[in-house]
Amino acid sequence: MKTIKNRVTDYFIQLKTKGVARKLDSTLSFPISSEKIKKVLIILPRNLESLDRASNFVQSLKKHYPKWRVELFDVDKLGKNDLNNMQLPKPEVVNKLKAANYNFVLDLNDANDQIASFITLMTEAPYRMNLNRDGETSYNIAFQPQRADGAIRYESVLQYLSQLITV
Repeated sequence: MKTIKNRVTDYFIQLKTKGVARKLDSTLSFPISSEKIKKVLIILPRNLESLDRASNFVQSLKKHYPKWRVELFDVDKLGKNDLNNMQLPKPEVVNKLKAANYNFVLDLNDANDQIASFITLMTEAPYRMNLNRDGETSYNIAFQPQRADGAIRYESVLQYLSQLITV
Protein backbone atom coordinates (compact mmCIF):
# COMPACT_ATOMS: atom_id res chain seq x y z
CA MET A 1 0.00 0.00 0.00
CA LYS A 2 1.33 3.41 -0.96
CA THR A 3 1.93 6.08 1.62
CA ILE A 4 0.27 9.46 1.34
CA LYS A 5 3.63 10.96 0.40
CA ASN A 6 4.01 8.46 -2.47
CA ARG A 7 0.49 9.19 -3.71
CA VAL A 8 1.14 12.94 -3.64
CA THR A 9 4.45 12.39 -5.44
CA ASP A 10 2.71 10.21 -8.05
CA TYR A 11 0.15 12.98 -8.62
CA PHE A 12 2.90 15.61 -8.88
CA ILE A 13 4.76 13.44 -11.40
CA GLN A 14 1.60 13.02 -13.48
CA LEU A 15 1.04 16.77 -13.58
CA LYS A 16 4.69 17.58 -14.29
CA THR A 17 5.16 14.97 -16.99
CA LYS A 18 1.80 15.11 -18.78
CA GLY A 19 2.92 17.67 -21.35
CA VAL A 20 6.27 15.97 -21.91
CA ALA A 21 4.60 12.58 -22.42
CA ARG A 22 2.16 14.08 -24.93
CA LYS A 23 5.01 15.79 -26.80
CA LEU A 24 6.97 12.53 -27.01
CA ASP A 25 4.00 10.37 -27.96
CA SER A 26 4.95 8.88 -31.29
CA THR A 27 4.81 5.52 -32.97
CA LEU A 28 7.98 3.50 -32.95
CA SER A 29 8.83 0.92 -35.55
CA PHE A 30 11.55 -1.64 -35.25
CA PRO A 31 14.14 -2.78 -36.03
CA ILE A 32 16.16 0.41 -36.18
CA SER A 33 19.81 0.91 -37.02
CA SER A 34 22.16 1.41 -34.08
CA GLU A 35 23.44 4.48 -35.92
CA LYS A 36 20.21 6.29 -34.96
CA ILE A 37 21.38 6.12 -31.37
CA LYS A 38 24.45 8.10 -30.41
CA LYS A 39 24.07 8.75 -26.70
CA VAL A 40 22.62 6.36 -24.10
CA LEU A 41 21.75 6.93 -20.46
CA ILE A 42 21.57 3.82 -18.29
CA ILE A 43 19.85 4.19 -14.95
CA LEU A 44 21.50 1.70 -12.62
CA PRO A 45 19.34 -0.57 -10.48
CA ARG A 46 18.76 0.59 -6.93
CA ASN A 47 18.76 -3.01 -5.76
CA LEU A 48 22.39 -3.53 -4.73
CA GLU A 49 22.13 -7.27 -5.37
CA SER A 50 21.60 -6.52 -9.08
CA LEU A 51 24.43 -4.01 -9.41
CA ASP A 52 27.24 -6.45 -10.31
CA ARG A 53 25.14 -8.18 -12.97
CA ALA A 54 24.02 -4.79 -14.29
CA SER A 55 27.65 -3.64 -14.53
CA ASN A 56 28.52 -6.75 -16.55
CA PHE A 57 25.52 -6.03 -18.77
CA VAL A 58 26.74 -2.47 -19.40
CA GLN A 59 30.14 -3.80 -20.48
CA SER A 60 28.46 -6.27 -22.86
CA LEU A 61 26.26 -3.50 -24.22
CA LYS A 62 29.30 -1.32 -24.92
CA LYS A 63 30.97 -4.20 -26.77
CA HIS A 64 27.86 -4.95 -28.80
CA TYR A 65 27.24 -1.28 -29.68
CA PRO A 66 30.76 0.21 -29.68
CA LYS A 67 29.74 3.50 -31.33
CA TRP A 68 27.29 4.37 -28.58
CA ARG A 69 28.36 6.84 -25.93
CA VAL A 70 27.04 5.21 -22.76
CA GLU A 71 26.63 7.17 -19.54
CA LEU A 72 25.53 5.77 -16.19
CA PHE A 73 23.17 7.38 -13.72
CA ASP A 74 22.93 6.25 -10.11
CA VAL A 75 19.77 7.63 -8.51
CA ASP A 76 21.16 6.91 -5.05
CA LYS A 77 24.05 9.33 -5.69
CA LEU A 78 21.62 12.28 -5.82
CA GLY A 79 22.25 14.41 -2.75
CA LYS A 80 19.72 16.32 -0.67
CA ASN A 81 20.66 19.49 -2.57
CA ASP A 82 19.67 17.75 -5.83
CA LEU A 83 16.14 16.84 -4.66
CA ASN A 84 13.04 18.90 -3.98
CA ASN A 85 10.52 18.39 -1.13
CA MET A 86 8.91 15.53 -3.06
CA GLN A 87 12.29 13.78 -3.25
CA LEU A 88 12.40 14.28 -7.02
CA PRO A 89 15.31 15.85 -8.90
CA LYS A 90 15.29 19.64 -8.93
CA PRO A 91 14.91 21.49 -12.25
CA GLU A 92 18.68 22.08 -12.47
CA VAL A 93 19.32 18.32 -12.48
CA VAL A 94 16.52 17.66 -14.96
CA ASN A 95 17.68 20.45 -17.28
CA LYS A 96 21.22 19.10 -17.26
CA LEU A 97 19.98 15.61 -18.21
CA LYS A 98 17.70 17.02 -20.90
CA ALA A 99 20.52 19.15 -22.34
CA ALA A 100 22.65 16.00 -22.72
CA ASN A 101 20.39 14.99 -25.65
CA TYR A 102 20.15 11.27 -24.96
CA ASN A 103 18.67 9.16 -27.74
CA PHE A 104 17.99 6.15 -25.56
CA VAL A 105 17.37 5.73 -21.83
CA LEU A 106 17.46 2.26 -20.31
CA ASP A 107 16.18 1.92 -16.75
CA LEU A 108 17.62 -1.28 -15.24
CA ASN A 109 15.39 -1.24 -12.16
CA ASP A 110 13.09 -4.25 -11.97
CA ALA A 111 10.63 -2.55 -9.61
CA ASN A 112 8.73 0.70 -10.06
CA ASP A 113 10.94 3.61 -9.06
CA GLN A 114 9.42 7.09 -9.07
CA ILE A 115 12.68 8.95 -9.46
CA ALA A 116 13.95 6.70 -12.28
CA SER A 117 10.63 6.98 -14.13
CA PHE A 118 10.61 10.75 -13.73
CA ILE A 119 14.20 11.12 -14.91
CA THR A 120 13.62 8.83 -17.87
CA LEU A 121 10.70 10.83 -19.20
CA MET A 122 12.18 14.23 -18.47
CA THR A 123 15.29 13.49 -20.57
CA GLU A 124 12.88 13.56 -23.56
CA ALA A 125 14.83 10.72 -25.18
CA PRO A 126 12.93 9.22 -28.12
CA TYR A 127 13.60 5.65 -26.94
CA ARG A 128 12.90 4.88 -23.28
CA MET A 129 13.00 1.30 -22.03
CA ASN A 130 12.07 -0.28 -18.72
CA LEU A 131 12.07 -3.79 -17.35
CA ASN A 132 8.60 -5.18 -16.71
CA ARG A 133 6.44 -2.22 -15.75
CA ASP A 134 3.16 -2.25 -17.58
CA GLY A 135 1.27 0.98 -18.07
CA GLU A 136 4.22 3.25 -17.19
CA THR A 137 3.85 6.31 -19.40
CA SER A 138 7.48 7.30 -18.87
CA TYR A 139 8.60 4.46 -21.13
CA ASN A 140 7.78 3.47 -24.69
CA ILE A 141 9.63 0.13 -24.75
CA ALA A 142 9.07 -2.57 -22.14
CA PHE A 143 10.68 -5.95 -21.71
CA GLN A 144 10.22 -8.67 -19.14
CA PRO A 145 13.68 -10.19 -18.73
CA GLN A 146 14.36 -13.79 -17.87
CA ARG A 147 15.18 -14.53 -14.26
CA ALA A 148 17.36 -17.08 -12.53
CA ASP A 149 16.87 -17.58 -8.78
CA GLY A 150 14.78 -14.40 -8.71
CA ALA A 151 17.57 -12.28 -10.23
CA ILE A 152 17.36 -10.61 -13.62
CA ARG A 153 19.34 -12.25 -16.38
CA TYR A 154 20.54 -9.15 -18.19
CA GLU A 155 21.79 -11.28 -21.11
CA SER A 156 18.14 -11.62 -22.14
CA VAL A 157 17.88 -7.81 -22.23
CA LEU A 158 20.84 -7.63 -24.61
CA GLN A 159 19.31 -10.34 -26.81
CA TYR A 160 16.05 -8.38 -26.94
CA LEU A 161 17.85 -5.14 -27.78
CA SER A 162 19.73 -6.96 -30.57
CA GLN A 163 16.38 -7.73 -32.16
CA LEU A 164 15.19 -4.12 -31.88
CA ILE A 165 18.43 -2.31 -32.71
CA THR A 166 20.63 -3.74 -35.43
CA VAL A 167 24.36 -3.11 -35.64
